[in-house]
Amino acid sequence: MSQAAVDTAAAMLMEARGLLLRGWCHGAQARDERGHIVPALSEDASSWSLLGALLAASRDHDLELDEDFDARSAEALALGDAIAALGEATGTASLDEWSDARGRRLADVLAAIDHALGALPA
Repeated sequence: MSQAAVDTAAAMLMEARGLLLRGWCHGAQARDERGHIVPALSEDASSWSLLGALLAASRDHDLELDEDFDARSAEALALGDAIAALGEATGTASLDEWSDARGRRLADVLAAIDHALGALPA
């Protein structure tokens, strides 16, 4: 993994952490202020699941369409690296299921992100 990919994956995880501190939800990747399900990338989203927050954070790292294919692929790889690090931290590839588990708390989700950040290569 290149240092640029590690840095981008770390930035995505940190941005996801910030979104979760604003609002965390169960049973959907994102919800609006009224609690209705919305897409994770929606401007109306005000709370997110673990995966939803990561997807929303990745939006800020999308490259312009005129950039070359390799650069856009690097962004996708960084998202994959962030998801893999979260999978390692949670012990599952099903991040939505893990986030929605009965008894799961926001503190658990934030700890998983912190663990994932620590698992990325330095």
